[in-house]
Amino acid sequence: MAAPFPDWNDLRDVLLITEAGTLSAAARAAGVSQSTMSRRLAAIEQLGQPVFLRDEGGRMVPNARGREICEAAQAMRLIYDALHRNLTDAPPPLRIAACDMSGRVLLAKALPVWAARSSGAAALSVCADPEDAEDADLRIAPMAAVPQECVGQLIGRVEMGLYASAHYAISHRIRGNLETMEGQEVICASGRLGETPAYRWLQRQGGVITLLAADTAGMIEACISGMGVALLPVAMAEGESRLLRLDAPKPPAHEVWAVAAAGRAEEPQITAFFRWARSHFRSPAPRDRKAG
Repeated sequence: MAAPFPDWNDLRDVLLITEAGTLSAAARAAGVSQSTMSRRLAAIEQLGQPVFLRDEGGRMVPNARGREICEAAQAMRLIYDALHRNLTDAPPPLRIAACDMSGRVLLAKALPVWAARSSGAAALSVCADPEDAEDADLRIAPMAAVPQECVGQLIGRVEMGLYASAHYAISHRIRGNLETMEGQEVICASGRLGETPAYRWLQRQGGVITLLAADTAGMIEACISGMGVALLPVAMAEGESRLLRLDAPKPPAHEVWAVAAAGRAEEPQITAFFRWARSHFRSPAPRDRKAG
């Protein structure tokens, strides 16, 4: 009569005894008594089909049949461990690079919502120019156009306003409407932020540029210190008591886009973020746009 074919539990026990070296050590590793482990081995070796030999030191060494079982058990364990990792490990975070304005106005409260509703978290890094963040999965910032070879999703429009410190307004006799920027000292944006429609509008209004800043935080601090009139996001400037919003011509809003490299736009996390963003931010006329 042929010995019964071992099942997965048998294979696992043979591998455990082989790795532990003795029945007592294998029993401790399995969390069972030595007598239980002995009964398991006896069941595997029934009908005169041994799988172990004992060496001179009393350790249990698999014979040819035992080695074959161990090889199968090791292969099955590798497959199981890989499956376990795939099903239980959290995916890597979605890496998002954003300018300080986008981070504070649109993302600070939104990303925890994204993380709670998605299968993974988001790692946000704030930098002056997100387009320089080469390791980012997504880049979010005000943009005049989606960069070449990228796919973009409009996630919001940020209202802008002209601001000055109280000291600047008094010293420059700004009363009532500020109909023109002629004669005013102006704080403006540099880099790609300076290329957005809002800051191009500011450059056309006249005045003397006293400072170029790469980020909104720098413009706010310069404005507070009295260096001039600054074009700032209303959502950030209105919380600063040292700034006055000027009654002046209305600037265009910033269009804030989330963009990804075109070759990665179909990756599950990026696709899921774009789909979620369309619903969460409820941008006017939400749309995708691909650069040529």
